[in-house]
Amino acid sequence: MSAETYRDAWGIPHLRADSADELARAQGRVTARDRAWQLEVERHRAQGTSASFLGPEALSWDRLARRARLADTARRCH
Repeated sequence: MSAETYRDAWGIPHLRADSADELARAQGRVTARDRAWQLEVERHRAQGTSASFLGPEALSWDRLARRARLADTARRCH
């Protein structure tokens, strides 16, 4: 059994597999990887540090997040 995964120009994953079980495993891997990326991005956005890896276009959001103290507010609410 084998599975093939590739992403198109928009980052959308396309999966092919020899069996339904292998396809389900590949879908799980792709979903877990995408979710991990999303959690990491949102963590940096809340802390106001997203420009460090997303680039200068994220700087305005980082400034807002720090001024609004999003990370501190989230910690206090949790």
